[in-house]
Amino acid sequence: MCEILIKINCPHCQSCKIVRNGKKKNGSQNLLCRSCGKQFQPAYQYKGADPANKQLIIRLLERNTGIRDIEQVLQISRKCTLSTLLRYGNSIQIKPARKRYYSVQIDEVWSFVGKRKRGKYGLFYAYSAEYD
Repeated sequence: MCEILIKINCPHCQSCKIVRNGKKKNGSQNLLCRSCGKQFQPAYQYKGADPANKQLIIRLLERNTGIRDIEQVLQISRKCTLSTLLRYGNSIQIKPARKRYYSVQIDEVWSFVGKRKRGKYGLFYAYSAEYD
């Protein structure tokens, strides 16, 4: 008899103190981190639910990657990208490299989040194509 052990770290805090914590509705194993107390799955059915992909979305947005480009590269929905941006967008602090730029490009996205009765939400962001 052979036993295969797979080492799993928490995607939130990288701790190795992991225990099983029941099963999800779809039948996949649910895990619990003893260090940070967050639950996660070893393999996600949807790419947008993976915490590693959410961190990658934030990093790509910080590097001036467009929302549609992120959608194509990571193969996730635009709604997932926008909801991640709305959830974590206020915590992002980007300091400009220069005080003044010769040209700035501004992009906007309008979307209904949740039900249409709640209203239309807009997101505006500006970036410069100039590099140091």
